Amino acid sequence: MDPVVADVRSALVRQWELISEVAETIDLAAASRCNGWTNREVLAHLYVQPHLVKKFLGTASVRQAEVQLSENLAGTKSFRELINDSARKGATLNKVDLRRPLAAVRDVVLAAPLDATITTLQGKISVSDYLVTRCVEAVVHGSDLAPRVAPDPVAEAITSEALLDVLELSAPELVAEAQALRPEQWIDLATGRAKTTGSLAGAMPVMA
Repeated sequence: MDPVVADVRSALVRQWELISEVAETIDLAAASRCNGWTNREVLAHLYVQPHLVKKFLGTASVRQAEVQLSENLAGTKSFRELINDSARKGATLNKVDLRRPLAAVRDVVLAAPLDATITTLQGKISVSDYLVTRCVEAVVHGSDLAPRVAPDPVAEAITSEALLDVLELSAPELVAEAQALRPEQWIDLATGRAKTTGSLAGAMPVMA
């Protein structure tokens, strides 16, 4: 297993911790970089993630995975309305403090069996790949907050590599060009947070 991915458990926990530390210090009503969401909606969306991770890890088995990492990331767009509705409901209830859900799941994540398979909304996926998707989400949405949460370096590297995998599905000829960008710049382009011109423009974003 890639040594960077092998550390995804601790990288994800560190990334969540970085975000949880700012919840009390930022203006919740301020606009985020996520279209149509304030900081409050972003944090409300992130608030449910530790709960979901714990729930899905409870389904761990030795069954064969059916969904690969890049397919899972590319498929998130089909849940856009569900995600938006959930974030807005959570924001209304002011569920923005990640410290309690993080405390409840930290040890479970750090001990997660990376070679097991779990069942999520998109189907059966390896624990390793699933935690990478949560790492991508935490890095991207942490950067959506205003002011931006500087990501954990390992979590950022995992996110950058995962988004390159998605690009390879749709435009493999552009992977080398994307690899030449700084990770922060590439992540912003790949998730539609920034625009570009040239050959990459027609392939962006790779994940909504």
